[in-house]
Amino acid sequence: MRTRYGDSLVIVEWHPYAHDTLNINPDDSLRVARYVHNPGQPSLVLDGYFPVEMPSDPPQLYSKFEDAIRVVKSAGSYVTLSAVGSADTVEGRVIVTLAMDSITPGTTPTLYCVVTEDSLLVEQFMDTVPYFRIPRQFLPDLNGTPINLARGDTLVDTLTFATAGHRLDKLGAAVFIEDKSGTEEHRVLQSATISRFVLTEDK
Repeated sequence: MRTRYGDSLVIVEWHPYAHDTLNINPDDSLRVARYVHNPGQPSLVLDGYFPVEMPSDPPQLYSKFEDAIRVVKSAGSYVTLSAVGSADTVEGRVIVTLAMDSITPGTTPTLYCVVTEDSLLVEQFMDTVPYFRIPRQFLPDLNGTPINLARGDTLVDTLTFATAGHRLDKLGAAVFIEDKSGTEEHRVLQSATISRFVLTEDK
């Protein structure tokens, strides 16, 4: 799925349960899991609203995922979004550029950014295994940033965070615009990914 849909697939892995060794941000993870109506573990939700039933036979996962991704990709979007990231030993920066062709009445576009970290080593089944794209923090916070743009306008925003305690060469981010209108479907309107931050010298 990463290879075939890498240009349009942003993956973030949430581990919401207290007994899970990857539950590094318990409050954030549990809140997000409830927010997207997590049906259980493991599970997959695309665009914040489209749950994928996990088959009991693991080899069937790929066809299930691909079918679901095709459904989501077939929906048009009126949002363009891009993001770049840089970091030094003091601060990380995510520069977001977005524009909207139109805004559907009744929707509440909101910008979210999740800083992720790769290759977190976890003891599992008497072995040490790496996990990837684990959420480390929201920018600016869990509530996101409301977006109010007229058609044709472009917004450029810089989100910052302290990098102390992070491994700079393993940082990435998922950025997305979501309809936060209060309905049950928290639909993601557009997303962008930062595979790796560009490392810069301290200020």
